[in-house]
Amino acid sequence: MYEREEVQKFLATRVARPSSAGIILENAAGEALLLKAHYKPYWSFPGGWVEDGQTPREAALRELYEETGIELVARDVSFAYMVDRISEIMHTYQFMFRATAPVEDTSPIVLQASEIAEWRFVSPQTVMADLSNYGGAVQVWARGDTSGYAEEPIPSAV
Repeated sequence: MYEREEVQKFLATRVARPSSAGIILENAAGEALLLKAHYKPYWSFPGGWVEDGQTPREAALRELYEETGIELVARDVSFAYMVDRISEIMHTYQFMFRATAPVEDTSPIVLQASEIAEWRFVSPQTVMADLSNYGGAVQVWARGDTSGYAEEPIPSAV
């Protein structure tokens, strides 16, 4: 049996990887709710960083509420897939969840003005027509490649 200090010492030698989480909210037509953040050159799903002490599902639900005003609970979403994201500056995991019931286009959406510029529902076909406008997790969704794991480079923001 390992002592607590031994375990902590061992874990300190491991590579920690930041994680983010997002939610795929689809309407009855199969279009997904996407957000355009002020600080990103592309459209993405509602989501953000997993904070200390949170599970990815909790982070996704918190971010959805903060960014759109839409409040769901854990039983409303299921795991969809995870994206292993790699860029010049970081290597992260993005956990994606899917709402288990469609969201209507008329659902009240209140954007977090400090971060989010606009929102829209987008079809997979629209995404596939111009991939450069969409983040990696959105591209995975549009391809239908939601088998549980995907590897995507993060486009340079420069």
